[in-house]
Amino acid sequence: MSIVLLQRDLLKVRSKASASFRTFSALTEEEEEKEKRRLSVMSKSQKTVELRELDKKISRLNILRGINTGELYTFRGKFKALTRDYGIGFMAWYWTVWSSSALLTYGAIKFGNVDVIALLYKLDVWTGYDISSKVDPTLGTIAVSLAVNEMLEPIRLPFVVLTTKPIVEAFSQRS
Repeated sequence: MSIVLLQRDLLKVRSKASASFRTFSALTEEEEEKEKRRLSVMSKSQKTVELRELDKKISRLNILRGINTGELYTFRGKFKALTRDYGIGFMAWYWTVWSSSALLTYGAIKFGNVDVIALLYKLDVWTGYDISSKVDPTLGTIAVSLAVNEMLEPIRLPFVVLTTKPIVEAFSQRS
């Protein structure tokens, strides 16, 4: 009987903890309502100025966090910061560069008259499989160009990381 009561009490504690976790806010409800009232009387330009100031503070806090954790000095940390700060612009630039290098690789294989079936035959010799006789030459060319494109990632990713900020800022100024 006591085990059943303990389990029921544990379930109550868990449900309260999960409910409070879902509704967590850095502001109390009263503070949140007060902030909403304050914002309701502000003009659009005042809100824009305040948002810019808040964005500066958030950016500074993110840099301090990166220094504190050491992520600011790692390539992975810089990649995460770019994703956080530039979001969709970063992703659009990354996929533009990825697609461009894939098309260039495909074009180089196609116009360079690379015999993809011969390459696959060499792979067959090393692995013992019989892939070259089962692959359509066009699909083989696409597969080899994608494989080569993925091998270019150690060059592509640093390039994207180094160029994201100026590219995204250049496109944001135009719009």
